[in-house]
Amino acid sequence: MGRVLILIPILAAVPVLADQPVAYSHKQHLAFGLQCLDCHSSADTSAAAGIPSVRKCMLCHAKIGTANPEVNKVIAYANSQREIPWQRVYGFPRESLVRFQHAPHARAKIGCATCHGDMTQATTAQRLVKHTMGSCLSCHRQNQASEDCAACHY
Repeated sequence: MGRVLILIPILAAVPVLADQPVAYSHKQHLAFGLQCLDCHSSADTSAAAGIPSVRKCMLCHAKIGTANPEVNKVIAYANSQREIPWQRVYGFPRESLVRFQHAPHARAKIGCATCHGDMTQATTAQRLVKHTMGSCLSCHRQNQASEDCAACHY
């Protein structure tokens, strides 16, 4: 009699597609000529790219798009002096013990799309690229980056 192998997937700590408090479209914003660093301003200088603050959104949306119901949600958060409770779609499960650093990748001129996919087509906040140890190691090998475990894991 054959054995039946049941595989139970380990759920990632971050969802592929999350319900967001505001229907944000990277596609729409990038079509206006914005670049990743316009909103994720620390991506090239610090460990985390960070999620933009509501104040950053209001730099444009105090005057632009104010008739749009989704922009009105942003304005409401700003008026109540509350941050938008965005749900992360990228990240590593805590148990992977990965400490990803954006800045070294930016200094190495690794484009955002390499790890995040073609955001010019992303109409919702969703993970377009699945990060695995294999995909990261493959990229490190192609770019002659460290393959030492301690470079990414702690």
